[in-house]
Amino acid sequence: MRFPIDFFRRLFGFIAVSFAVSVAPTAILTAAAGQEPTAATESAASASVSADKTREETTDGATEGSGTPDEASSGKAGPTPMSKAEFEALQKDPVYLAEVEKRRAKFSEAKQALVEALSRQRAAFMRYVNLEDRTPAGRKQYFDARADVCRLMDETYMAALEVIRVSGDEETATYLVTMIDHRLKRDIYDIHTLEGATRMIDGGSLLASLFEASVRSAVSEGEFDMAKQLFDALDRDKLKDVDKSLYFLLDLHKERYEAEEIVRAKEAEEDRLPRVKLETTQGDVILELFIDQAPSTVSNFIQLVEQGFYDGLDFYQVIDHLFALTGDPTGLGDGNSSKFVVDEHERADHRHAFRGSLLMAKIPVGDTGEFVPNTGSSQFAILFLPVAQASDNQTVFGRVIEGMDVVSRMRRIDPSKEKKKDAIQIPPDRIIEATVIRRPAELPEPVYVRPGMPRR
Repeated sequence: MRFPIDFFRRLFGFIAVSFAVSVAPTAILTAAAGQEPTAATESAASASVSADKTREETTDGATEGSGTPDEASSGKAGPTPMSKAEFEALQKDPVYLAEVEKRRAKFSEAKQALVEALSRQRAAFMRYVNLEDRTPAGRKQYFDARADVCRLMDETYMAALEVIRVSGDEETATYLVTMIDHRLKRDIYDIHTLEGATRMIDGGSLLASLFEASVRSAVSEGEFDMAKQLFDALDRDKLKDVDKSLYFLLDLHKERYEAEEIVRAKEAEEDRLPRVKLETTQGDVILELFIDQAPSTVSNFIQLVEQGFYDGLDFYQVIDHLFALTGDPTGLGDGNSSKFVVDEHERADHRHAFRGSLLMAKIPVGDTGEFVPNTGSSQFAILFLPVAQASDNQTVFGRVIEGMDVVSRMRRIDPSKEKKKDAIQIPPDRIIEATVIRRPAELPEPVYVRPGMPRR
């Protein structure tokens, strides 16, 4: 049996009302100190991501079909929430009750599997730390266990979303709020973070972390109407700097994102762009390279990969809400490949910087925000959030198409923060091996220039 789309939307409209009464008073869903929504919260609540935004639900939790646009984004009025009488009648429907029970059981099973995986990870780690097993096999066992935990965390989060889509449930809501906070701290801004956070907001939660996670995810995922509604629900004087930047440049981000979507659609249809796989200490990351808009930068990058230049290099700076930076053989910030590629950010067709974009690093001019021209070499950054100003001075030469969650999990290393005395220094994550997995038969000849010199 298939439940129609409007069934779930009308159902959730009722659940959101009852949810605020039954769940919001609990400790984990009380308003956080500091940043709080204003009276416009009601407007933001209407911006909740529908589970059916891009697909239709089936009774076994699977998805099929292309779905319909979300009414909040399209400007259309959504279906009227169920009345109390309709909802009470639904509670006696055996098909609905069976569906809810099945989703709750799946969530419980996923949580238990996660607990067991965490236990295996801890055991492998302790064997390594206590010198019981420091063999390559022991190290691999730990990394495999960690990867299993990450996979199960995502599966449990998705199982929790499946429950919340059809039923108000305090245990599930508590788990979602906890995991959304984790995703916020790890800079995991995707459509699933957006859905979970906005559903909790619809449920009556005023936690600052939910609003921060939702607005950043909305901008990253191109949901700009929703982002505006969420920003309107906040006191903009209390926004964090990263959110102020997103807010003040929201129209520019929207304009650039919509243009980027057109280019990406054409690229997907042609399916010919070069790709590189980064095997890292956190997992695999697949990069797609913009050889048409940044031919010299991409050609230089591919040649360095094929030479093994990036193998073993650290992500020596990983800054919250900004980027993960690598490509320096010294690990100190001033290393390069000894060749400097021409700037390509002034091309008419140059690409802009979004979440997951690859940005060629350059030598900064003090603290001015400017860069020495033509000093891109081997270092590059992977962005956690859109940065409107980045493409004004630096070349965007590709993007992450798989494994952005891997990048987000990388160990934070911020040289600007004072290190605590006697603190244990944990080594940074690194590229184990970089491999070209697709390339043209012939690469464009890179244009190399002297640093600081304009191109002739």
